[in-house]
Amino acid sequence: MNFEIELIPISETKKEENTHLLPLSRLEYFAFLATTLTPLDAFMEADGYTSALWEYMQDKKYQEKELFADYDKLIHASNGHTILSTLVQLLLMEKDMRTIGISNELLNRYQRLQGEYQLLLLELKKKS
Repeated sequence: MNFEIELIPISETKKEENTHLLPLSRLEYFAFLATTLTPLDAFMEADGYTSALWEYMQDKKYQEKELFADYDKLIHASNGHTILSTLVQLLLMEKDMRTIGISNELLNRYQRLQGEYQLLLLELKKKS
């Protein structure tokens, strides 16, 4: 089953012509890619990675037009940047759990964030 999320530009009403469907696997790819980059300075760790992804994608916009178009639709959609940032945070926490170990605090934060991610997915899920 190919799970897709509906991306509607910020401050626009959903219409067929402004709705972009993004496979969940593409969102996961962007989040994973962000965690492989050197983060830029930011207040929150995840923002440093999403900012690095933005710069990376600017460099790729002409070579990988389809990938850039999906990214551009994602970050300019209602809750698009939020879901990307949330997934990046989850991936970073998973990395911490593997390298540092699992603590109750980290596990509680992870579970809370996982719940937020699931709510965002439900909100953005393509309505059949």
